[in-house]
Amino acid sequence: MDSSYATIAVITLALGLALLVAEVFIPSGGIIMSVAAITFVVSIWAAWQAWVKTDQMTLFLSYILALLVLFPSVLGGAFHIFPRTEYGKRLMAPPTAAEIEPYVAETERLKRLIGKSGTSLTRLAPGGMVLVEGERLHAESEGMLIPSDAPVKVLSMKGNRLLVRQLKENQPVAPVPVAGNGVEHERTPLDDDLSQS
Repeated sequence: MDSSYATIAVITLALGLALLVAEVFIPSGGIIMSVAAITFVVSIWAAWQAWVKTDQMTLFLSYILALLVLFPSVLGGAFHIFPRTEYGKRLMAPPTAAEIEPYVAETERLKRLIGKSGTSLTRLAPGGMVLVEGERLHAESEGMLIPSDAPVKVLSMKGNRLLVRQLKENQPVAPVPVAGNGVEHERTPLDDDLSQS
């Protein structure tokens, strides 16, 4: 048996297992896992040199068996321990009320503008800016091009934007309630088609 190759095989095996644990605890985008894979390849090559070339196949097979048992055991153990660490608890904890509050406040601010009228500040094709109650806001049209300085009405929210429709002169506005959230939006030609079918 070549003891130098055997030592390299054992040391690189231990290093590869340590890198597996590090990959779980340190976000590296797979860089640490790549280094661990290279380390395992070197370890297997050193084990081959130490035991297969010296006709000690039993030791090589024992090494491979140990690798096959240790790899999933160490990786599974790291994933089991990670959520119980202070770092893991912080990383995996659901967002707090303080973290959600800005989103809730913005949603409420936009909801109160539904049904209000305003003016398009830029061309909406379909996204752009509108002015509603003195506030510059991101908005989208329903897919139709709306020129700048056109009167618009806020129909609903679409994510963190307002969904608006251009108002024409003498255009009747008939809001219809949307099931589920109680938010009203404008009746569209599609609504009319669906009601007739």
